[in-house]
Amino acid sequence: MKMGQKKNLSTFDVAEMLEVDPGSVANWIDGGLLRAHRTPGGHRRVAVDDLVAFLREHDMPCPAQLQPGPIRVVIVDDEPAMTQMIAKAIKTEHPEYETAQAHDGFRAGAIVATLKPDVVILDLRMPGMDGFEVCRMIKSQPATRHATVIAITAYPAEESTRRILDCGAKICLSKPLSLADLVAQVQVGAREARG
Repeated sequence: MKMGQKKNLSTFDVAEMLEVDPGSVANWIDGGLLRAHRTPGGHRRVAVDDLVAFLREHDMPCPAQLQPGPIRVVIVDDEPAMTQMIAKAIKTEHPEYETAQAHDGFRAGAIVATLKPDVVILDLRMPGMDGFEVCRMIKSQPATRHATVIAITAYPAEESTRRILDCGAKICLSKPLSLADLVAQVQVGAREARG
């Protein structure tokens, strides 16, 4: 079954993909856990986007056929030269990855909500909304909580590292960055985000 061709799935499609009983899928729908609609004939149909959100919300692995397109990485730092340098390092190593850049927390929130990235590289100190707030926002939304957050900071301190990890970041790296280490963390984070 090619997901690019189907936007809605039957309970049997979902069950086969997740290797569960169709009755379990029906129970998730009837219990309000999985959004679905009914056809005029009374058959349940699940939108692919709703299934992906359900899987992420319940920390279930997402089958490869549901994973749309290339790995997406959002780079957030108030220094444009830093975001450009990181994007170039990622694209050099992984030209198939898509990157987007934001230079403040508010713009980061908008880009993350739109792109639903696999990885977010996030500076802790920015004007307006700081990295802690952005990380909490990412991890609080079902559509983005799967994203791996890699925090970066020029001011490493035990307290701020603990705080960002408590907000949901996977790791906190100190500036100046080793771009090779950062790109390796992005690759690992992308694999984890895709389940």
